[in-house]
Amino acid sequence: MKKCVPDKCNASCCRYAAIVIDAPTSKSDFEDIRWLISHHNVAVYKDLEDDWVLEFESPCKFLKDNRCSDYENRPYICRDYEADTCTQNRRGKDSKILFEEPAQVEAFVAKRWQKKKPAAKRPASKNL
Repeated sequence: MKKCVPDKCNASCCRYAAIVIDAPTSKSDFEDIRWLISHHNVAVYKDLEDDWVLEFESPCKFLKDNRCSDYENRPYICRDYEADTCTQNRRGKDSKILFEEPAQVEAFVAKRWQKKKPAAKRPASKNL
């Protein structure tokens, strides 16, 4: 396990909150995602482990000068955080699918559920 190097840490893990969500499977699910990301500083992405993640860019209340101002009382999730899982530069590079704007969801849904055109009918051959 790597240790965090405080002098080089930009506290990126303290600048967002994220939760794993159920994988979207229907147009309705994607409409919910479109609504979520219509809010400021919200993104949804599918990570490299195929988990769908809802992320809120919002710094921790205790973040001061890239350090925790309540370090001794920090939450367990912060205590258990490993440098190996540092999220620095996570979005985009570490995701298979990334939605930050409603138009991205709309394009994805349009492509995924596009109606296939029926094959063109060939004229019947005439038996001579």
